[in-house]
Amino acid sequence: MRILAGSSLAAAFALGACGAGGSTDIDRTLVFAERSDAEIARIISAAGGSDMFGAQSQVDQFGDTFDADPCPTIEVSGDRAVVTGGCTRADGTEILGSAVVTNPAGWDQLDWFGGDSRYELHQLAFVDESWSVTYDGFIERRDNFSTWDADLTVTSFGVTLRSDLYYHCENPSSPSCDLTNSGIELIGVGGAHASGNVSIEGQRQVSRFDLRGVDRMTVDIEGGCVGWQIEGTDRRAACLP
Repeated sequence: MRILAGSSLAAAFALGACGAGGSTDIDRTLVFAERSDAEIARIISAAGGSDMFGAQSQVDQFGDTFDADPCPTIEVSGDRAVVTGGCTRADGTEILGSAVVTNPAGWDQLDWFGGDSRYELHQLAFVDESWSVTYDGFIERRDNFSTWDADLTVTSFGVTLRSDLYYHCENPSSPSCDLTNSGIELIGVGGAHASGNVSIEGQRQVSRFDLRGVDRMTVDIEGGCVGWQIEGTDRRAACLP
């Protein structure tokens, strides 16, 4: 079984009308200057939607009727599918917990005629000999798939991080996706408010984020290079020309 990675944010939207929204109850208590480079990389990745995309991809792989593996069990009723673990797949991957997906697009077992989709993950875990990841929370795709609204807690490599994200995209010819009223939290450590934009400029994806805890970190990603700086300190990662 493959552990699926997320896709790029701007490319993943079927784009519709513009809008703004979202809210977060995450408090600004994180001190970026005290975090390791590995933790900062994880925070930046989550702000860009990697945990959100990864969670949806993991659930969506079970919408393939050509997969003959009986693990996990999948029960379909109306426009809803319930995925239940507590078993081990033929390749040795153990699946724990469960997920409920309502009105997903692209599932062989369900007819989709448009409308919003919702994913609910209940300690859904994938465990193999060398790696494990656990997802808990929800993801919604709305407004002709132009909006992502998620509150998701993910544990991987011993780090638990909550992504409370609201992304909205517009302009299908040159996608631009705004992150507003959102938050990122290292569980047991602290949280930060998150805002920014992910866009396609020519053939390149360009991302800019503003993350504010007790201190502030700005992030610029272009051409695969991730640059960041913690305001008021010499902590930074620069992209060389």
